[in-house]
Amino acid sequence: MDCVLLASGSKGNCIYIGNETDAVVIDAGIGYLYRTLGEYQLPAENVRGLLVTHEHSDHVRSAKAFLKSAHIPVAASGGTLSEMERNGMIPLSSEKILLGKGIEAEFGTLRTAAFATYHDAREPTGFIIDDGDSRIGVCLDTHKVTDTMLAALCACDAVVLESNYSTSAMKSDTFDRCKMCRSCGAACGGSCAVLRPYPRYLKDRIIHDGHLSNEASSEVLSRLKKSVGTVALAHLSENYNRPNLAREIAEDATEGGDVRIFVSDQCPMYRENRMVRFSV
Repeated sequence: MDCVLLASGSKGNCIYIGNETDAVVIDAGIGYLYRTLGEYQLPAENVRGLLVTHEHSDHVRSAKAFLKSAHIPVAASGGTLSEMERNGMIPLSSEKILLGKGIEAEFGTLRTAAFATYHDAREPTGFIIDDGDSRIGVCLDTHKVTDTMLAALCACDAVVLESNYSTSAMKSDTFDRCKMCRSCGAACGGSCAVLRPYPRYLKDRIIHDGHLSNEASSEVLSRLKKSVGTVALAHLSENYNRPNLAREIAEDATEGGDVRIFVSDQCPMYRENRMVRFSV
């Protein structure tokens, strides 16, 4: 299967996962999504469904327009579907598919299962996509990863995993210095200061009910490194993370394993220059 992170972060989220005949799109947080698939030679006619992790705008901003253009069903938890309906994000003509604990769905040759995540949304989920030959897990927007979630992710060939913020930066509004000089996409110019400091209440929301830190993500990776061959770090904060910091701690956590690590971020010209794309 191919996995393409078309966008990842607070500016918008969208992931394409598919094989030669069938595909799903996870989240629709970027505009002109149907057209964007074509621009990147991703066959929109193969997309069998839109899967939604939760109802926040950076994940559903263009859901209604995409569902109208693609004429496909939308699949999510009951809570997410209810919130999307309440906010007018699902066309009346669209088929709705419930996903949750013990409930799976098939989209052509792709079998999809959901697992609960922990975020300040109605009923957020992650997804496992399996085409019989390979399996990809997607775990975004969660402030913790439980043993149940780990068990699901350990059974995957590849995992898209959130690595949202640097713990030290969140505490001090400054970044640790890089271990080595590499292009990080943040244009730091040697500055260790965050781009835009957050107020305390927002930091508390992110830490306690929002997202995984680099350090928490690395703890997950240390458990996955013996079974998962490919990891894409996703949903990096534009203000409280830098791609090289996320990569370095992930590489330390997976030392001794045979893991390919990709890093998705929100730097300028992201789609053209830093799109994450891999196959398993």
